[in-house]
Formats: sequence, C-alpha cells, structure tokens
Amino acid sequence: MMRTITKGIAALAVAGVLSCAGAARAEYPEKPLRIVVPYTTGGVSDAVTRLIARRLSDEVGQPIVIENQGGANGQIGSSTVARSAPDGYTFVVVVMAHAINPSLYKRMAYDPLRDLRGISLFGRIPMLLVSSGKLPPRSLAEFIAWARANPDRATFASSGAGSGAQLTAEKFAQENGLRITHVPYKGVAPAMGDLLSGQVAAIFDSVQTMMPQVKAGKLRALAITSAERWPAAPEVPTMEEAGVPGFALGSWIGMLAPSGVPDALAARMSTAVQRVLDQPDLRAQLIEYGVDPVGGKPEEFDRFIASEAQRWAKVIAEAGIRLE
Repeated sequence: MMRTITKGIAALAVAGVLSCAGAARAEYPEKPLRIVVPYTTGGVSDAVTRLIARRLSDEVGQPIVIENQGGANGQIGSSTVARSAPDGYTFVVVVMAHAINPSLYKRMAYDPLRDLRGISLFGRIPMLLVSSGKLPPRSLAEFIAWARANPDRATFASSGAGSGAQLTAEKFAQENGLRITHVPYKGVAPAMGDLLSGQVAAIFDSVQTMMPQVKAGKLRALAITSAERWPAAPEVPTMEEAGVPGFALGSWIGMLAPSGVPDALAARMSTAVQRVLDQPDLRAQLIEYGVDPVGGKPEEFDRFIASEAQRWAKVIAEAGIRLE
C-alpha cells in the first residue's frame, strides 16, 4: 500500500513539473511582436519607436518587427491595427493626432477611442515655438505684439493639416487674441525651408527637430511648452517664464493595441515597457529626442487619451477646422 502511495505521489510530482514546463513554454509572448508606426520613416515617432523596441525586444524575449504605414494623419496604420486579431501580438504607436482625429474627420474607418486600447504612454513631447530669424521679434512678448500688429504676416507652418503643430498654434492664438494663418506642408523639411527664408513666421515643433537651426542662429527659440526648462535646450524659457502662463502642453507618443486584447496581456506589455523606460541611459536618449519618458498603466493611458480628445475638440470647434 505504501509503495502504491509513493508511486502516486511521484507521478503527481512529475505531472506538476511537466505542467509548469508547459506553462513556461506557453508564456506570453511566444512569437515575434509587430508594431505599426502610422507615419513614414525618419520622423520622431519612428525614431522613438525603434529606440524603445530594441530594448523591449530584450525585455520580452522576442523579436519585434516595425512596420511603417503612413497616411491620413495616422489613420491608415491605426485602422490596420484596430482590425487586427486581439491576441497581443500587434500594436500601434500613436501621437497626439490619434486623439484629435475624431474631431477633425467627419468619417473614419474605425473609432480611435473604442477600437484601440492603451498599453503605455511612452512620453510627452513638449513643443518648441520658433520664429524665423528674418523677422524682428526676439522674444515671445515681442512676437505676440508683432503678430497682433501684423495679422497678415502672422503665418504658422506645420507638417500637415490637422497636425499637433497646427492645433498647438491654434490654441496659442486663441489664448493670446491673435489672428493667424495656418500654412500646412507635407512634412517638416519643406516647412523648414520657408521658415528659414522668412516666407512663414513661426512653427511649433519638437526640440530635436528645431534646435539645430536655433543653435546655428537661423531660427529663434521663443519658448517651450514644457512645465520646466528642457535639459537639451536649457537656454529656452518656458511659456510661463516668457509671459504665457498655463500653456504647458504639447504632443505625446504611446502604444496601443486592438481593444479586445485581454487585460492580462495589456498589463504584461505595459510592465515590460515601464521597465524599458526606467533604464537611465534610455531615458537620457529619449530626452535628447525631445521626449519626456512617462510610462504608466493601460487604463491610465486610456484616460489620458480621452482627456486629450476633449481638450482638442474645443480648440478644433473654435478654429472651425474640418478635414475630409
């Protein structure tokens, strides 16, 4: 009888070991991940995604494939992911445009706020307000006075209609009683040429994109929208310091998944991203790119996106912006 019991215990022990081994093999993720960047290569969102993905691949123990699917202010790539299987293997990296698109477009192929769910807010991206070096204003106060006196010349460039740069400029104008003209370009590069020549007056864009021309003396950095001075541009005052209080806003970047992804898988990826963002050398690299690392839980990112959608819907309505 004792021998039978002993054999039974041994069999259960072996079964337990095999069960644990099977669970380990099946532990998520067990195949490569796919991250869609809904913008072309070479931009800040693409560069930041690739920087984080390299570390994230090590963290989760699987390769990560990056796909660029640009177009329609981020809608093409985002809609692809929204229609993907909610198995935790396909993600999309979005920026501020994700939250403002529902207010800009009358019809969309997907619902940004319902068909995708939060994984992690990679970070906030403060916007640098720069003016052409060909214009007389040398400070934010002088620029506001100049723009009020010269509404026909108060032109703001952006990388495209409905972009975060345009919306930030519109909110800036609304809060400072300015009448501005938006000049959209197909990317920052063509906008830069006209900005340098003085064909357009100013632009809101990332620190990483604008500071090289500022340091070369071709553009003037008037203020930054971060709450504190930026480490990579310590000489540039915040909006508060420059005389425009309460304008600590800007773009952001983060990762989403199809809405049906289970909470456990979303939490697993969110935790992995947080571990990556907590690496000191990566944080320093992100700050150089103009990104303030954040992280956080999936539900926190969802709430943040909802609040951003509400904030910018008011700006869009007041400015009368509508895209088709």
